[in-house]
Amino acid sequence: MESVRTFVAVLISEDLKRRIALIQEEFKKVAPEVKWVGEGNFHITVKFLGNVEREKLDRIAGALSDALSGLEPFEVEIGGAGAFPSATRPRVVWVGVTSGAEQLRDVASRVENGLGKLGLPPEDKSFKAHITIGRVKDGRRVEGLDKALKTAEVGDLGSAQVDSVALMKSDLRREGPVYSVISEVRLLKNG
Repeated sequence: MESVRTFVAVLISEDLKRRIALIQEEFKKVAPEVKWVGEGNFHITVKFLGNVEREKLDRIAGALSDALSGLEPFEVEIGGAGAFPSATRPRVVWVGVTSGAEQLRDVASRVENGLGKLGLPPEDKSFKAHITIGRVKDGRRVEGLDKALKTAEVGDLGSAQVDSVALMKSDLRREGPVYSVISEVRLLKNG
């Protein structure tokens, strides 16, 4: 049975991606050993599903639509930078969500509950709204990155209108993953 590597995400504008990429360039100078995410792949992950049987994708899309029904569009502000679990032993380098994180948490909770009804396993960690810009294998120390994260002045990078949530496909390739939209749930204004 064929499976598809999938995740649920909030997509952001090309303009915002460019602004994030400028910040990422500064970090690349001090930490070239980090596997940096391509600008086109910046997004806010709501839930990672992993490999899912192709036959289940329509049911997942339907469950997402049901789970997000009644949710209105909202805005998020992007800014700040950091690393999980810490700047000294990073696994993920991120740009943050400074406003709208509560609404994103609601989206993540709805998605978690909706997909849980299909038997999909819950996330093993609590949701923290962010945009991944780099990954570090093995959580090893990356010289210079912790200092760069502490001293970087990553102020307000702009805002994004969240008016849809996407079920995404991830094709892993040697040059890096290629993401494509499987389906999208539009958030509609009431009234």
